[in-house]
Amino acid sequence: MWQFPKWTHDWRVRVLVPVVLINLAAFGGLYWLMYHYAIENLINTHKFGALIVLDQLQLDLHDLEVAHNADALQQRLGEQANARKLLAINVYDAAGTPIASSHGVATEREVAQVRVVMMKPEHPTLWLTEGDNVTSLFGVRPLPNDAQCSSCHEQAGPTLGAIQVGIDMTEAVAAAKQRVRRNFAMAGAAWLALLALMFWAGGIVIGRPLAKMQKSIASTGLERNESRGHDLDALAHRVHDSLWGLISAQRQRDEDIAKHMARAEQLASLGQLAAGLTHEIKNPLAGVAAAVELLRDEDANGAYHEVYDQILSEVRRVTGTVDSLLRLGKPQPPQRADVDLARVAREVTSLFGARLRRQGITLDVEIPDDVPVLQLDSSLMVQLLMNLLTNAMQATERGGAINVIVAPFPLRDGVCVAVSDTGRGIAPADLERIFDPFFTTKEEGTGLGLPICKQIVEQHGGTIRIESERDKGTRVLVLFPGVNAAQENERNGHVAVG
Repeated sequence: MWQFPKWTHDWRVRVLVPVVLINLAAFGGLYWLMYHYAIENLINTHKFGALIVLDQLQLDLHDLEVAHNADALQQRLGEQANARKLLAINVYDAAGTPIASSHGVATEREVAQVRVVMMKPEHPTLWLTEGDNVTSLFGVRPLPNDAQCSSCHEQAGPTLGAIQVGIDMTEAVAAAKQRVRRNFAMAGAAWLALLALMFWAGGIVIGRPLAKMQKSIASTGLERNESRGHDLDALAHRVHDSLWGLISAQRQRDEDIAKHMARAEQLASLGQLAAGLTHEIKNPLAGVAAAVELLRDEDANGAYHEVYDQILSEVRRVTGTVDSLLRLGKPQPPQRADVDLARVAREVTSLFGARLRRQGITLDVEIPDDVPVLQLDSSLMVQLLMNLLTNAMQATERGGAINVIVAPFPLRDGVCVAVSDTGRGIAPADLERIFDPFFTTKEEGTGLGLPICKQIVEQHGGTIRIESERDKGTRVLVLFPGVNAAQENERNGHVAVG
């Protein structure tokens, strides 16, 4: 399908073309009116002068007409024509036949004009204009049949003839046309200057705000690929898309805030629940554990030692769950001190090395020597790494691998910890919920490990992110900034994105 050229979308072209066309039409109409007004005014001026000439000629030639001196009349007409710079002075009889002419013989056109007047002698003066190559004005006045003329003229008509005056207006009309053209040329120049000034002002009043709007839209990152800064339609679409994108982003932020608020309320409820569980569960469990240990010690033959050990293991597992719940619901502020995260990572991975080898899982550890010392809680770092390694071990089958990397930031103002595995991965639908308390895909899991990890990381002003692909593995990335950046994040209410 045929489309308009791109330059036609420019708002300046869209404004300029109609304005120019309307102004040209207006100038054309105004030129026509002024031209005809100037010519009409010029003709009326010459008519007024010709009337005076006719009056004077009628009085001046009366004696010659009465004397019937044709030669003297012919001479007088020539003198009057030259003196008054007239094109022609002609005298006709009642039949419209030329009697005398200032230029010798009246032309056929001049005779035809007079005969038109003689047919309607009631007109005092008839004006006719010719305008081919020469513009001429002719005035024809009938000569009345006075009483003193009846002795010589027997006809009883109202007129005895007519007198005709011709004025050459060629130079005057040409001068009038030149004046009109000159005036319109000056007006056109002024109009062009005004048009240029108008569009210059439009560039300031309209163009600059549009440019700022274009720049603002581009800064949002929501701008469409096509970029025509002077296309108002395209700009309107980009503004619409940008506003809609901003509204969508704001809605998403509102949803995220609502989720964080819900999680905060959930954690507050967990804190109250954990406080109650501390007294209602831990104390009885401590008594049960003490009683089981006493029974095991009294079993001299050791017949039930295995049963007692299993009971104690389950009691300790329940006690650990309650402790985790208490820690998640009512977190204690970290006890910061200088911690070498590389050393902590080596110790924790060495503890897991034997277990992983028994399960046929390869452990790769990459820790350089230039890892900076950060202000961290050492016990919380141990718990963090143990939880991450435990999750990786539980997700990885025999023959798989786990990789642990501890590396400094490029400017040594933080530390990055990455734990990746080649396990079964996490489903995309579950990635959004892995940090929710009690959410787990494990049969024996409590769903508190990753929420506690997130809490530990956020308490230190860091961020945690999980990337996973089904049946290919999972990668957990933890970033701990330096102490200044961490404190700034905590003051700003930093929230990590999982």
